[in-house]
Amino acid sequence: MNALTPDEMRAADRRAVDDVGIPPLILMESAGRAIADLARDFLGQLEGDPIRVAIVAGPGNNGGDALVAARYLMQLGFEPDLYMAAKLDECNELCRTQLEIMESLGASISFLREQSPEFFRSGLRSASLIIDGLLGTGSEGPLREAYRTWVNEINVANRDVIAVDIPTGIDPSTGMVPGPAVSAAATVTMAAPKVGMLLYPAASYVGELWVANIGIPPAILAAVGGRYHVMTTDQFFYWLPARSALADKRTAGDVVVIGGSAQYVGAPALSALGAQYAGAGYVTIACPEDAAGPIGYHVVEQVIAPWPRGDAQAITAFLLDRTRHAGAVVIGPGLGREEQTQSIVRSFIEASTRPLVIDADALFALAGHDKLIDGKKVVLTPHDGEFARLLGENADAAIANRMKAADDYAGAHDIALLLKGPRSIVATKELSYVNLTGNELLATAGTGDVLSGIIGAMIAAGCSTRQAAAIGAYWHGITADYLASQHKHSVLSGDIARNLQDALHWLGDREVEDDGFLRRVV
Repeated sequence: MNALTPDEMRAADRRAVDDVGIPPLILMESAGRAIADLARDFLGQLEGDPIRVAIVAGPGNNGGDALVAARYLMQLGFEPDLYMAAKLDECNELCRTQLEIMESLGASISFLREQSPEFFRSGLRSASLIIDGLLGTGSEGPLREAYRTWVNEINVANRDVIAVDIPTGIDPSTGMVPGPAVSAAATVTMAAPKVGMLLYPAASYVGELWVANIGIPPAILAAVGGRYHVMTTDQFFYWLPARSALADKRTAGDVVVIGGSAQYVGAPALSALGAQYAGAGYVTIACPEDAAGPIGYHVVEQVIAPWPRGDAQAITAFLLDRTRHAGAVVIGPGLGREEQTQSIVRSFIEASTRPLVIDADALFALAGHDKLIDGKKVVLTPHDGEFARLLGENADAAIANRMKAADDYAGAHDIALLLKGPRSIVATKELSYVNLTGNELLATAGTGDVLSGIIGAMIAAGCSTRQAAAIGAYWHGITADYLASQHKHSVLSGDIARNLQDALHWLGDREVEDDGFLRRVV
């Protein structure tokens, strides 16, 4: 599924109108009807007469969409009260047309600049539902004072809110929230998700995310928005490799995990466990000699390959030999940060020709030396702190725009980058995916190690680094979602690995809420 920037969405609108000949009013009609359909679902369980809906509308297309929704709700027997942020002559042409229609229908219309805050507050609290149509994707930066006041009133009204396209106040490009923003129970976004609404902190204001099919041809959406995508269940199953009937343990996926130290023996075992449960047929843990015994205590079905004490050059040679036939190498879990270890990591990365998943302490070794990965078949799996260290003096860029920072880094080094966290990002030189699966159950030590093993298994099974990173993030997250559905309040990281297969069955049985015009994304 494409995700669009505001500029791309405007380009899609223009092409639908100019190239295909779809009148803008038709697009607006479709948008408004979709909003009304979802509003009806929200209101369907309510009883009483009348059931009032507060429509808070701005002067642009966003407001026009909300006014169309008001008209449909009126036809369904609800009583919409319109609260306009601008007078008729201040609205754009499309919004003005919709407002004139509502006037002719005798709708209740109030102009917010002419009313007291108390009037607006009372109206919101008398409603059963609020529709936020104040500002859309054309709005950037902090809200003006009047809009800040209106947004605050919406938020304190203690009513469910459906946002039109995006909640007022969030940045649709970056996901930042520079001030007050509407906290919605649901958002109906038009044609495709907007990139910023998928990312935190903005994502916490979106609520349920529904995409409305407003009639823009899919070919146009694909043409204007090839960079950003949402990882979907359909895409996941399409990419997930199937094991051949002729497979043996090596061709099913040969993964080597380089990790472990006297202090951290669990991390490589968890990575190996993730690889094994994700389908790898042969998993080896290469570790320091003094960690082999403790690691071996934790594993049964993986091979232990301890490297002997020696200088960095000899150990690097051992690792290169041990991994020469591997389908994928995971390096970093539990390695530690001793100077010799870091030297070994850098030498190995520079010399290896195998696909690499670079995680944890190997990322620490890479900071300041990331030219070593340029153009290699590599997946980096940093969390935000590790990514900031890789960026060095450019770390502030990751805070200001997480997506752009990931895109820029992946493009500069021509690798796959999985930037972990709520709404993980998979970035490559050509395109990027946002992962919407996962929850707070993943906030426990070792889950990242399991993820690195899953990715290694996917590469060893034949996936590209981009596919492997996207599959890994999705599968890892959906397993946490599956465990949450079982009313788990906390889990161990090993539980994620052990439930990967059950999560697949659960995912396959889930019904997608999609009637052809409205599709729930999250």
